[in-house]
Amino acid sequence: MADSGPANVPTPGFFHLDLFIKDTKDISQWYDELKTRLDRETGPMASGMTNLLSVFAFYKPRGKGEARKLLEDLTAKDETNLNAIANKQFMYGQLMRAKDEMTCRDRLQELLSDDSDYAKARNARCFAEQAYAIAFEVIDQSKDMVSKIKEAIGLFQRALRLACDTEAVTVEESLVWKFYLSKCHWRLDQVKWHDQKTTPPDRLDDLLEAQRLLIEVTQLDPSWTHGGFYIARAWALLGGVESKCRRICRRTCEMYETPDYLTKEIPRPTTSHIAIGPWPEVGCYEKSLEINPNDSEAYRRFGQSYIRSKDYENALCMLNKSIDIMPDAISNWFAYHARSSANFGMYNQQAKHAQRGGEIPSKHLLQKAKEDAMTSCEGAITPFNVYHLGKVCHRLAIHPVTDKVEDRGELEDALDNFAQALQLEDGYTNPKIHAARGRSLEAAEEYEKAAESYKRAVEHENAFYFWNFAGVLTNLLKLHRAVDGDVDRTKHYIAELAFWINEGYKKYRDITSALRYCVFNFGYQMMQVCRYLVDHDSFQLSRICLKCFRDHNSRTFRTEAESMLSEIHGKTACGEMVTPSAQYRPPEARAKLPVAVDKPRHSQDFQYDFFVSHSSKDEDWVNYALLPALEVDLRFKGCIADRDFIAGKDVFANIIDSIENSFKTLLILTPDFVNSEWCLYETKHALMESLKGKTGRVIPIMLKECDVPASVRTITYLDVSHDAIGSYDWRRLKEALEATPPNSA
Repeated sequence: MADSGPANVPTPGFFHLDLFIKDTKDISQWYDELKTRLDRETGPMASGMTNLLSVFAFYKPRGKGEARKLLEDLTAKDETNLNAIANKQFMYGQLMRAKDEMTCRDRLQELLSDDSDYAKARNARCFAEQAYAIAFEVIDQSKDMVSKIKEAIGLFQRALRLACDTEAVTVEESLVWKFYLSKCHWRLDQVKWHDQKTTPPDRLDDLLEAQRLLIEVTQLDPSWTHGGFYIARAWALLGGVESKCRRICRRTCEMYETPDYLTKEIPRPTTSHIAIGPWPEVGCYEKSLEINPNDSEAYRRFGQSYIRSKDYENALCMLNKSIDIMPDAISNWFAYHARSSANFGMYNQQAKHAQRGGEIPSKHLLQKAKEDAMTSCEGAITPFNVYHLGKVCHRLAIHPVTDKVEDRGELEDALDNFAQALQLEDGYTNPKIHAARGRSLEAAEEYEKAAESYKRAVEHENAFYFWNFAGVLTNLLKLHRAVDGDVDRTKHYIAELAFWINEGYKKYRDITSALRYCVFNFGYQMMQVCRYLVDHDSFQLSRICLKCFRDHNSRTFRTEAESMLSEIHGKTACGEMVTPSAQYRPPEARAKLPVAVDKPRHSQDFQYDFFVSHSSKDEDWVNYALLPALEVDLRFKGCIADRDFIAGKDVFANIIDSIENSFKTLLILTPDFVNSEWCLYETKHALMESLKGKTGRVIPIMLKECDVPASVRTITYLDVSHDAIGSYDWRRLKEALEATPPNSA
C-alpha cells in the first residue's frame, strides 16, 4: 500500500488493493451499478470511477479488452493519471504486451520522481481515487469492513493534506473528496451500529465528523458545473446525520444541539411535515429537493424519515417518486427495500388494530411488500434485505391475529430466506435473523429447531433484550409438554431448562419478566423445573422462579410454590451460585439424552461424526448447549459416554472404539478436564489416531480458561470462554467437523 513509501508518494493502481470484488463470483451487478453512477456523478471523481470500472470489467468473463479500452480512453484525456497508468501496466502484463507494459512502468517512474506542485496534486488524486475504490459499496457486514472503511478514510485524509500544500488542486475538487470522506464516516457508523461493543459516544464521533464535512460541502459554489449535484446530496445526507445524532443522544439521555449553520440555512418545514419529527432534519431534505428536484436519493432518504416516524403514507409518496426517477433495481435497490418496509409497517399497524378487535387486514399490502423486497434482492443481495424478505414471507404465512399458519409455502420461503441471510452474515452473528428464524420454526411447530435458533440469538445479543431468552424457554417448555408421560425425555427437558435459566441469569440483568411469562403459560412444567432447581441446591434461581407464581391464577400452583419457598427459607449456596453441573446427579438422570440424528454425515467410514471428551463437571454445557447445536441444528451425529457407551463393556474399550469410529474428537478444555485422568487418556488416544495418518481429527474447544495440555498446544483451538453463554462460533465448528483431514485416505 501507500504506506510502503514516503507519506506523500502513493503506490498507484487498484489491482494491488484489497478490494472485496476479488472474492465475488458475479461482478456484473457492481459493474452495472458503477456504470449508472458514473453517468450521474460526473466531476472530479469521474477518473476514479472509471479506474474502478476497468477493474470490474477485468473480472468479468471476457472483459479484459473492455478494461483496456476504458483505461486507454482515460489516459487519452488525463495523460498523468497515476492509477490509470498503473492499471494499464498490470493489464498489458496480463495481455502479454510486454513493450506497452514497460512503457507504462517507465512513465510511472518518471511521474513519481517529480516533486513539483503538480506532482503533489497527482499524488493527492491518486490517494483519493484509491480511497473511493476501497469504500465502494462494501455492503456486507464482514469482519474486515471496519478496517477497509478506516483505510479509505486514511487515504482521503492523506489526499486532503497534500491538497493543502498545492494550488494545483481546486477548492471544488477538495470539497468533493470531503463529500466522499463524509460518506465513509457515515458508513463506519452503520457498521458500528451492528457491533454491540461500540458505545453511543463512539458512533457520535463519526457522525459529527461527517456532519462537519457535509456542512463544508454545502458551501460549494452553486454556479460550478457540478455544484448543484453535490450540494443537494450533502443536504440530503445531513438530514440523515441529524436524525441519527438525535436518536443516539436520546438513547443516552444527552442533549444534542443542531449546528447554528443548519438552523440558519434550512427552511422551516411546512405544516404537513411537522408531525414527522425535528424540523432541522425535514428542512435538510426539503432544501436538497429544492436544489435538485430530480434526485432519487434525496426522495429515498426523505421517505425513510417518514418510516421512522411510522407515517407510512407519506413515506410511500416519497419512495414512489424516488423509484419513478430511478426505476433500475441495481442502482436504487435500497428505495425498493424502503418501500417494502413501508408497506410491511402499514400492514403491521393494521394487524395490531385487528388484535384489539378491529377489522382483519388484507394481505394486499404484504404482497406489494414482497414484490418490492424481491426486486431489492435482485438489485443487491445483503443480509438485511434478504432477512426483510423472510419477515414479509413469515407474515404472509400466518394469520394476523392468531399467528396460525395459513400458507405453508410462504413459511418455507421465510425459512429459506432466513437461512440465506445467515449464510451472508459473517459468522451467523446477527441475533435478529436467528430470532426471526426461530419464530418461523416455532410457527411450523418445529420446537426443537426453534429453541436452537433462539439460543443462537441469545448468544449474540446484548444483556438488555431478553425476549429471545424467553423464546428458548418457551420452545423447550413446549417440547416438555409434548413428551409428558415419557419419563426419560421429561427429565432431559427439565434439566435443559434449568441449565438455560441459569445461563440467562448469568447473562441478563433481570430475567423475571421472561420467567413470569413462562410460569403463566406453562405452570405445570415450570413447577417441575422449580423442583429440579431446589433438589440441586440452586436456591437463588429457585426463589426467583417460585416468586413468579405468586400472581398465578391457579391456587394449587400458588400453594405449591409457597411450600417450596418455605422449604428453602434461609438456605444459601456458598460463594457463586452453584450450577446443576457442579452437583452429583444420579446416573439415570444423566443417561437419557435423546438421540437427535440417526445417520452420521460420514456414514461410509464412521459410526459417528464426533466424539466428545469432557469432564463430568462440564456435562451440562455439553448436554444442553453443544449437543443440541450440533445434532439438532446442524445435524451431526455425536457420541458421548453417558448416552452412547455400550453397557457392560470395558470402559477403556468403549473409549477406544468410540474415538476410532468417530470422524473427529472434540476436547472440551476446562480446569476439570485438565485434572481428569479419564480425559487425558481420551486425549492421548485421540492423538494416537491422528498419528496413524489421520491428522486433523482432534478439535480442542476452550470452554473455561485453563492450562492447555502440552500434547495439544500445537493444535488451534476454538475459544468460547469469554461470556456467560458466549458467542460460540458454531459456523467455524461446523466447518471444522466437515473438513476432511489433510492426510486421510
